[in-house]
Amino acid sequence: MILEKIPEISKLSPRDKYILANELWDEVEASQSSIPFDDAMVELLEKRYEEYLSDPTKVISWEDLKAKLGKS
Repeated sequence: MILEKIPEISKLSPRDKYILANELWDEVEASQSSIPFDDAMVELLEKRYEEYLSDPTKVISWEDLKAKLGKS
């Protein structure tokens, strides 16, 4: 586990952990072509995309979801 390798992370404030998570995500996103996807994940994504195509009215935007959850 990462916290065992880098115990200082647990000492960070929630704000700093949030910033770190975003910075890590940016790094991952920049190298997304090297992220391996297993067959089950690809199948699930394809299934969800097909469901969306069959009835796009069942989908809500990320902004609407955050608002619905009170996190906007």
